[in-house]
Amino acid sequence: MPRRILVAEASAPLLAPLRRPLRAAGVELDAISPAAASGRLGPASHVAAIVPGGAAGAEAVRAIRAADPLLPVIALFADEAEAAAAAQGEALGADGALVAPVGPAAVVGACRLAERLRAATARAVEADARRLAAEAPRHAADLEFLKRLLPLEVKRSRRYGYPVSIALVAVDRFAEVAGRLGPHGRTAVLAEVLGLLAASVRDIDLAAPFAGERFVVLMPHTRAEGGLQVARRLCARIRERGAGEGITVSAGVAGHDGGGTVSFAGLVKRAAEALTRARAAGGDRAEPAEPPRPRDRIVMG
Repeated sequence: MPRRILVAEASAPLLAPLRRPLRAAGVELDAISPAAASGRLGPASHVAAIVPGGAAGAEAVRAIRAADPLLPVIALFADEAEAAAAAQGEALGADGALVAPVGPAAVVGACRLAERLRAATARAVEADARRLAAEAPRHAADLEFLKRLLPLEVKRSRRYGYPVSIALVAVDRFAEVAGRLGPHGRTAVLAEVLGLLAASVRDIDLAAPFAGERFVVLMPHTRAEGGLQVARRLCARIRERGAGEGITVSAGVAGHDGGGTVSFAGLVKRAAEALTRARAAGGDRAEPAEPPRPRDRIVMG
């Protein structure tokens, strides 16, 4: 059975002369529009994707990454210096770059190299995630641990196409609570809220202090809608079991559905905006984050 390379339609004319020699080498080219990528990709059949440089290439990379985060992507440029092509390909989010005219050996070699690089990166991300997970206490974690773990979870989310969500949770009217209870009572309330949060989430979730009266809850394999349901249950649990008389919390929830790019700061910013809305509406509730604006380019970090 031949191995197949997915080719964005805009790049197909540049590769048309290679169809016969590539077929002789056991490789077939499948021309496709970016919009149809999700229905055509298959890890068992496609070894790589080739996209054009420029804006069309950026659209194709986004579509391919959303459909199969693991597939190596090569950007193909015409009349471009190799160094410039490499830099532009990286800016597009591709794993490598080629400059036309190219021969079949160059195409197959570049795709195989990208495939090996992607496999090595996946192994490194998995190893880091296992190491960090081994360092974590059960359910509750400190912020520094979470700040290291979340980018790794997002990388795995992009690579394997699974979602991840965070909830930013805050004690309502905390200044009033702190004034009423004093320093020791305030600390006890925060500790009990964290304990209730940690005890109320799944084994794979983590809760951590964030800043002041705020906490962050990381929920891997959870879409934003599911994260919102979890946050609403957390609000109800604090209200019913409470960390003291009259203690309630509010929450803002932001999620990443897998594929594309995202950052810790971007998720926190959106969750914080949702938390502000929840508090402004009277507290003791959870609100979903607004979706990221299409014109924003969110990057890992």
